[in-house]
Amino acid sequence: MTLPNYFYGGPPKAGSSWIYTLLSTHPDVFVPDGKYVQFFTDFYDRGIDWYAQCYAGARVDQVARCDLTTDYLFVPEAAERLARHVPDARVFFSLRNPAERDWSAYQHLLRTGQAHGPLEQEADTAHRLLSTCSAYSDAIERSWRLFGKENTHILWFEDIRSQPQAAADSLFDFLGVVRREIPQADTGAKNVARAARNTRLNGVLKQGAVALRAAGLSTVLGKLKSNPLLDKVLFSADRVPKLRDQPEAWNFLADRHTGEIDRLETLLGRDLTAWRARP
Repeated sequence: MTLPNYFYGGPPKAGSSWIYTLLSTHPDVFVPDGKYVQFFTDFYDRGIDWYAQCYAGARVDQVARCDLTTDYLFVPEAAERLARHVPDARVFFSLRNPAERDWSAYQHLLRTGQAHGPLEQEADTAHRLLSTCSAYSDAIERSWRLFGKENTHILWFEDIRSQPQAAADSLFDFLGVVRREIPQADTGAKNVARAARNTRLNGVLKQGAVALRAAGLSTVLGKLKSNPLLDKVLFSADRVPKLRDQPEAWNFLADRHTGEIDRLETLLGRDLTAWRARP
């Protein structure tokens, strides 16, 4: 039975798409089509054999088999399940200013119809994409406890943006694969959030994506995601509002994460003063 040995433990909206592109094109790395697998959170009842089938296409020489699902370590039950089935897992995180990450997550939930109200209302009631996935320190300590500090690696979103090759080399080293030069077109976390043309349609297609994964059709999902015509149908040219242009939202999110930033700064020994900045 072939299972993954490396797992993305970080949150969504923090560079995971860049990581997927980086790893899915590396010859020594296997990543299932469609980016997410969601076994330990959403499809655990399908059994470990179903999960193994997602990795049946991995070649023997692909030494790193990755599951890039974005919330395993933020869901205690999912993390325990992961440790039970893959006790020697190695976990890597990409961390982004939690205020900026939450704003990006909120905009995503709005355009896919998973959130409808103001930010203050949705912050604790919406999908865990927004409500729990900025509790970085909890997730990191969970990884240290279950898999060991030496098997946990931290990337930083701002490094992906400013020093993408160095960030890539750091991840390649952790995965134990040869370093590769990043193509110029893929040198940073550049995905620009755009407004949905039709929120209801986006929501229906989001549900369809979950159904495709459940049916084992992640390859089909991957092709749909990369289809430029579908992209044109779903999204307008308008960009979603930037957090820096929304001072009330920025202050709300900054206040919300003050304690988390303090705790993370102590936990990882990194100066996070820039994360405390406000407009």
